[in-house]
Amino acid sequence: MAQLTLLLALFAATVLLAPVADRIRLPYPVLLLALGLAVAYVPGLPTPSIEPDLILPLVLPPLLFAAARRTSWRQFLDNRRAIGLLAIALVGVTAFSVAFALQALVPGLPLLAAVALGAAVAPPDPVAATVAARELRLPRRLRTTLEGEGLSNDATALVLYEVAVAGALTGSVSPGGAAGRLALSVVVGIGVGLALAVSIRWLLTRLPAHPAGSALVLLVPFAAYGAADAAHGSGVLSVVTLALAMSRYADAESAQTRLVSETAWEIIELLVTGAAFAFVGLELRAVADAVPGDLSALVGQALVITALVIVIRFLWIFPVAAIDQRLRARRDPGAEPVGWRERTIASWAGMRGVVTLAAVLALPADFPEHDRLIFVAFVVIVVTLLLQGPSLPLLVRRLGVHRSPDQEADMEHDLASRARDAGRGRLEEIRRDDDVDDGIADEALQSLEKVWRKMGFDDDAEPRVDTTGRDASDSERVWRATELESEALTAAREAVVGARAEPGMDPTVVDGVLRKLDGHGVTLD
Repeated sequence: MAQLTLLLALFAATVLLAPVADRIRLPYPVLLLALGLAVAYVPGLPTPSIEPDLILPLVLPPLLFAAARRTSWRQFLDNRRAIGLLAIALVGVTAFSVAFALQALVPGLPLLAAVALGAAVAPPDPVAATVAARELRLPRRLRTTLEGEGLSNDATALVLYEVAVAGALTGSVSPGGAAGRLALSVVVGIGVGLALAVSIRWLLTRLPAHPAGSALVLLVPFAAYGAADAAHGSGVLSVVTLALAMSRYADAESAQTRLVSETAWEIIELLVTGAAFAFVGLELRAVADAVPGDLSALVGQALVITALVIVIRFLWIFPVAAIDQRLRARRDPGAEPVGWRERTIASWAGMRGVVTLAAVLALPADFPEHDRLIFVAFVVIVVTLLLQGPSLPLLVRRLGVHRSPDQEADMEHDLASRARDAGRGRLEEIRRDDDVDDGIADEALQSLEKVWRKMGFDDDAEPRVDTTGRDASDSERVWRATELESEALTAAREAVVGARAEPGMDPTVVDGVLRKLDGHGVTLD
């Protein structure tokens, strides 16, 4: 009962403080973390507790799925080298750099125990990265790279963490076995995600405009994570693969299912993220009290590791991004450039969070330097969030790094034109091939023209249909015209969904146009 009360209190705090964070232009996870820190030192409050084994399977699936739905396969493929250099190579470099530094700071600490902590603090938080990239309106390529890194680096870090923990407890580890474990994790994780995506698409086509379809979309990320984990695969990659595949198969979902699911995921993401970061703050005091010895010396060690984590990201991103830029420019001279300003933003966007929390809390009680490692990890989370979180928006504004509103408007206008043309084309096809009264088809087209104008999709053309004198009271006639309009909207939605797979297309713009079409589609249904 105490855990349920704590969870409800964290949810309530999130609901109350998230609007405040928006008003003061501060990422809401940072404000919730600060609240947790403040409340933790109120005398007389009980120490919060939660089962460590439940953190990853309960927290990560909804957060990863919600974030991955906003991107696309095409974006991942177009930026695969940059994402891989951050999500795989940088995670490894950070983990081993932290391990060697920690061994120097803590004499007698086994290397594999130090690597376990290094792997835990290596990946930037996927939620913090996606929230920052979305709310700060970063350029498309920079946003894609940061989101792709946040969605992929957890798999690398968690596999390395598991190998290091097992090796530290048994006293040995096989490099070949570790490589095989990583390969198996990747293959199984992606395979489970794809298999579930195909199955869910098949089911959704048979649950049109039914609440069960929305419920299915909400449950499937947990199934993907659990199934992959049970098969010794990466639950992270399984959830991300599932979300990317389902975003590509969005035409299988009804308009109602998409709208309900999207709203539900926004609420879930807000509540889970806020509760997780507030819990980090609440837990810090208990972690500090559990560590024996001189606390000031321990804080010094933790700050050294925190500084190292931040500096390594700068030292890696600047030269690696420059090399990637040259290679990309050779292949595509018109590619969006990534200059020193964008590299600075990418380097500073390294806040740690939920994955680091879950990993260190899952360390076995008899693990070498158990309490010390947990404290160091918590300090890394708190300092990076409180330092980089509030300053990142200021840095973005100072450097003037943001995507062009004109480019976004042009993309939206192009999608609107495609939707309009697809809808009109479908009506003309029905008029030509089916036995449909011309007057009914004209009424459907007239209604669509009004819809386009209401949505801002108007191409400034005058309505080309005259419905004067038609009997709108004929229920059968009205029903048939509405049915034709619904078919035209379906064609428009399919055209917009298909644009997701095109190079250079921004999924957030696609989703915005699709949301407008779905809103009217629900009224017709």
